[in-house]
Amino acid sequence: MTKELYPDYDALWPLIAMGVRSADRAPKGWSPGAPDGRRTRVAIIDTSVAVDHPNLKDAVNRTLAFDLFSTRLGAFPYRPPREKIGPLALNTSTTVATGLPRMTELLAELIDRLSPDSPAWIGKVQPMVSAEFSTHGTAICGIVGARATAVPAAPGYPSPVPGETFVPLPFCGVDPNCEIVPISTNFDPSPESLILAFLYAELIDADLILLPRTMPDPSREVPELTRIVDGKMLRDLVAPTPVPPEEVQSWEELAQLIPIISLKRPVVCAAGNGNEEHGIYPANLASEHNGIISVGAVNAKGYRSGYSSSRYLTVMGPSDDSESFDRAEVRLDERSADYTGIGVPAGNSNFKFSHFEVISTDVPGMFGYSRTPFVSVEPSIGVREFGSYFCRFGGTSAASAFVAGFLALGKSSRELSPDADGLEAKAWLLSRCMAITDGEDEYHFPSWDGRARFPDGARRNL
Repeated sequence: MTKELYPDYDALWPLIAMGVRSADRAPKGWSPGAPDGRRTRVAIIDTSVAVDHPNLKDAVNRTLAFDLFSTRLGAFPYRPPREKIGPLALNTSTTVATGLPRMTELLAELIDRLSPDSPAWIGKVQPMVSAEFSTHGTAICGIVGARATAVPAAPGYPSPVPGETFVPLPFCGVDPNCEIVPISTNFDPSPESLILAFLYAELIDADLILLPRTMPDPSREVPELTRIVDGKMLRDLVAPTPVPPEEVQSWEELAQLIPIISLKRPVVCAAGNGNEEHGIYPANLASEHNGIISVGAVNAKGYRSGYSSSRYLTVMGPSDDSESFDRAEVRLDERSADYTGIGVPAGNSNFKFSHFEVISTDVPGMFGYSRTPFVSVEPSIGVREFGSYFCRFGGTSAASAFVAGFLALGKSSRELSPDADGLEAKAWLLSRCMAITDGEDEYHFPSWDGRARFPDGARRNL
């Protein structure tokens, strides 16, 4: 395989494409800290995070990190089990639950759970934040706010420079000054768990909320299930067991809660990886009347990624690509070992495909997307290899994380007021976007300085 067939590419190319950093790595648009010392707080509702990752350990607020996987009303996973929560600066005067009966009950329960004398853990139930569950959340957090660092070399590390004792890990996210609060749920969360996640983000007064995945609301994830057949909703006819009325009510109130919260603080949502025309739920709740931001994906050439829609979305963020071969377009990786041009029509879209991927932080060691060659646990101090510390990532999950980081950077740099509400933040984001055409479609791509620098081909350097 030659370098011409598989050229190297910059792991930070998405930041350069958005104008956040220049090609020579010089910081652009941000300073080591905000003038008033206030860090932008990004609440991420996803899986748990490898908080000990060297590039993330200073980005994650361990005191506020909240786990809703293990127990109904949540646990503070990085505090001693018997430690009292202590006083938290909570926004208990919030009115987001007004008029929503189930929501009002849950908000009262959560506020009581967060009282100073409550224990960090509930009973002896251990929080579910181990490495096995943390791959997606770790990659998302790295894109948003990872910090470049250097760590000691553990015994056996094959240092390329004799005598060097530190290993540089020069990876960073869009806003290396922000504060990340992971709010973890399980992989098939109940509506109650998701309601509590959003209410917690509201109570801790997050500056913005990132949801890089879908929600399993049966009536909104598959809208066809709301069709009436023989006087009954199809959802109830095909469910393996009857859907309890309380659960239906919770789903309905959650669909009302998210737009309400977005008016106070922007809610950034991944739009999906299946070419969904209007995006997945809840990204498809985005409208000009709320602060929900629906994010699709473009590749390193500046074209819509093969898996992403570009219509009915708020913005498009940088990400990887995928092949497609259907009536709409033929987009194949000509570098693939099994590529063949047989059957590819003239005038195909292969020129749009980009093999560039997103690089982000990964769970160190034997778990995660990239795994270590060692079978033993990682050393407590230092690194013995760095391959498992980073991974290839992509999808609209990655794109939404870049957009959330861009918004956080706006607030951290004070280009966007820290007190901007959801509608103001959304308007600012759109004012910092370039309109780029792709065939009959036009989309908005975030650009800090009004230019886009897509690295995989000069055609898109606009």
